[in-house]
Amino acid sequence: MKEAYDAIVIGGGTTGTGCIRDLVLRGFPNSLLLERDDLAAGTSGGCHSALHGGSRYAVSDIQTARECLQENQIYRKIVPQVVDPTDAIWVAKTDEQLEFSKKWMKNADEIGIPYEIISVEEAIEAEPLLSKEIRFALRTIDTGFDPFRLCIAQAYDAKIKGATIRTHHEVIGALMEGKKVVGLRVLDKTENKIYEVYAKIIINAAGPWCSQITEMAGFAIPMKPNKGSTGIYSMRPTKTLIGILRTPADGDGLVSQGYQNTALLGTSSVDVDDPDDADPGMDEIKIMEDSVAEIIPELREARMIRMCTGVRPLYTTGEETGRDVSRGMFLLDHEEMEGVSGLITITGGKYATARLMAEEAVNLATEKLTGSVIPCTTADEFIYGATTKEEAEKEAQEIHEKYHISRYAAHKFTARYGEFAKTILEEYPEEAYVIDDAVQMIGSEVAYTFVEEDVKNFKDLRRRTRIGMGQEQGTFSIYKAGGIAQSALGQTVEEAEENVLGYVQERWKGVYFAAQYGDQLPLSELMQEMYVGLGSYDVLRME
Repeated sequence: MKEAYDAIVIGGGTTGTGCIRDLVLRGFPNSLLLERDDLAAGTSGGCHSALHGGSRYAVSDIQTARECLQENQIYRKIVPQVVDPTDAIWVAKTDEQLEFSKKWMKNADEIGIPYEIISVEEAIEAEPLLSKEIRFALRTIDTGFDPFRLCIAQAYDAKIKGATIRTHHEVIGALMEGKKVVGLRVLDKTENKIYEVYAKIIINAAGPWCSQITEMAGFAIPMKPNKGSTGIYSMRPTKTLIGILRTPADGDGLVSQGYQNTALLGTSSVDVDDPDDADPGMDEIKIMEDSVAEIIPELREARMIRMCTGVRPLYTTGEETGRDVSRGMFLLDHEEMEGVSGLITITGGKYATARLMAEEAVNLATEKLTGSVIPCTTADEFIYGATTKEEAEKEAQEIHEKYHISRYAAHKFTARYGEFAKTILEEYPEEAYVIDDAVQMIGSEVAYTFVEEDVKNFKDLRRRTRIGMGQEQGTFSIYKAGGIAQSALGQTVEEAEENVLGYVQERWKGVYFAAQYGDQLPLSELMQEMYVGLGSYDVLRME
């Protein structure tokens, strides 16, 4: 019997997971999501972790600014536990930035972006590391968020309502009937086998890889993959997101992550040919650090623990490059454009606008499936695990008292899982202790994510729990996770060791670049001593 669905979504990033959730809520639980790696393993996991509220685009791209404003407020409502309630301070230092701030406020008033002008003294009192030479400041609603848990929450909201989620399943071909895409050929990378699936409609949400998917159906689309490098520091120089009031450029700001106690410096904009071949750029990081150091001088003294990249799925039919390419969303109906039915593409956009992108894509999908657009409800319904700040704090206190976990760790825990936090500890009480002090990860999460969230290895585990994403980069925490995998999941020594080594090797890729700064060298040497010297692993290397 052939495997058939109403709809198939290609891509496990925030847009793809938004699409599968939207399909289910509109009455299509017989839908499948296919992701070649893991949820949020591509562009979504390599983003700057800024939940834009419209500020960055208020002058350069008013439509994108309106969309970011709308979606920022929606995410705060439907999945509050993954959003840092820190807001932002945007500052101006030069004459040019002061002039820009006037245009910004004029447009912000028209768009409806909420902001409050504050004195320079108030800004510096709130953020003591700000330069004493800044001349203007305002507060607004941009903030940091957890891109991994948001993406994962969308996927599992769809799964518990009936959808099928398959990670590590790569689309390798399109099944055609004339000029119609009727299904896909898929490689199950875990079992190393190829199979076929069929659907009435396929939504291509593969990000910068969208054209690789359409080429399987016989045509290319003009994608312009664009790399953004990000530097990650071992501390939070500021409590809030800090931005520079100017036209978007490299190094516009710093995102402080309250749930992780790190800060992200970003981001650059470099066109690339292959989204799978995009390493962090040392020159890009230096330009960004020089830029932000103009308003946060002490940033130069912070320890950069790693670097990473994300590749933007930019789309244009023109000759624009880099920052000249619109950050707007594009919905492509290939039946109208190329005469190929059964396939639509949603691309471009921002992480902050992913829910809206999914809404637009599923509007078209439901019209093709039923002849009319079924109303969307994703902006109104809570996402998997959603809980209010007050409820999360109450649960954190109960967890602290029952399991003797620090209040701090309990708060971090409820921020990751929302209403499911207590259930995790009830199911795995023997592992209810902190195994990663930097991100306050609890051992029970190891078993839970493998059993309930389809984790295949420790690299997937990192995205679910943030293990090793803090100051120690997994040097001390990952071997503890290996022990729990053996005791709670029944993994063999060989399986646990493979997980540990795979994780450490993956972490080393980002640490390798940061080690060139020098400050990270002691931890790099310790990691080498522990895993190469004591563990007799191969030398950690770039691959």
